[in-house]
Amino acid sequence: MLLTLPRATTALALGLTAVVALAAAPASAESRNWRNISPSGTEGSILFDVETAGGATWAVGLHNDETTQPFARVAMRWTGTGWQAPPQPAENGRLDDLAVGAPDQVWAVGSAHDVVSDTDWGPQRALLQHWNGTAWREVSLPLPEGAVHSSLSAVDVDARGSVWAHGAYQDPAGEWKPVLFRGKADGSGGWTRLPADTGLNWVSQLEAGPGGTVLAIGDGVSRFDGTAWTRQTLPPALDGAMYDGIEIRTSKDIWAVGHIRDENLWRRPVIVRYDGRTWRTVRTPAETGQLFDIAFDGAGRPVIVGETQNPAVNPSGSYVLTYDPRGVLTRTEEPPGAGYLYGAATDAAGRVWTVGGAEGAVDGISPSAYAGIRR
Repeated sequence: MLLTLPRATTALALGLTAVVALAAAPASAESRNWRNISPSGTEGSILFDVETAGGATWAVGLHNDETTQPFARVAMRWTGTGWQAPPQPAENGRLDDLAVGAPDQVWAVGSAHDVVSDTDWGPQRALLQHWNGTAWREVSLPLPEGAVHSSLSAVDVDARGSVWAHGAYQDPAGEWKPVLFRGKADGSGGWTRLPADTGLNWVSQLEAGPGGTVLAIGDGVSRFDGTAWTRQTLPPALDGAMYDGIEIRTSKDIWAVGHIRDENLWRRPVIVRYDGRTWRTVRTPAETGQLFDIAFDGAGRPVIVGETQNPAVNPSGSYVLTYDPRGVLTRTEEPPGAGYLYGAATDAAGRVWTVGGAEGAVDGISPSAYAGIRR
């Protein structure tokens, strides 16, 4: 995911071991549906995304302290009893988005710097890496000749066996331009550059839908039909909204979540839903909150995660919207131990996973990684 404040300031220090145990979590009436499965030993780490498919569950992010230049990659796999962190291809870099098509089709994107010295980092470069079921490896993309700086912000694997990656690069004239690649999800190569001008100023997430279409979100929603991008018409009242999470249920049921700046609330949660014809606003609480991702439980009910920086709303910082008995999205659940929440996914059993930072953030910086599961 492309970083939007305050997530961009939530980069902290280090501590992953090869296999990490679980942190204990007290139960409460508000959190009885959730279990804290956070990895221990992750002080200074943050998780930005979690995905699950084919029995494989992964989470990615970064850690940062005085030894990292400037960040170190984090990618952890759930073993059924705890989190395992297989070796990374290199220490430097950060992983911001993740896609899991199968146990041997796991992809992560972000950015890295080639370190020149202890005080000098080379240009930012796009980072794409693939887990083949045994090990992680970096994958090179055919960026345009003369690209100086580059990064990748979004990745997805579709049902046809393709992997999509979207990012941006800086040309020799200093202008930033979007770039979109499609390759084979099994890692066998065959990368193709496709039209990348989504009509958005930035892209935080891609979602591959039925029929070979792809949706991109950022400062709006855009649809790719295989040839060109078309920016979607959203409710005018939400002009200026920014979206970080999207879920395609069917071609006639699509949800996007995010936030909009508010003079009184700072940031107010925003949800839009597509019914096959029109994007409509979904009612959200009038309180300080920012939504980052959405998943659906086994009964098909939305679970939407994010953060709040208003202690009066939730002093822990976590922000979760689910349906109340009236069918209205309400802040009714609080995962134990959770601070800011950035990613959500649903496994084959209908359980919802979420990741982010642990409670106890100071000045917007979480103390360690968090992971939770909704039973």
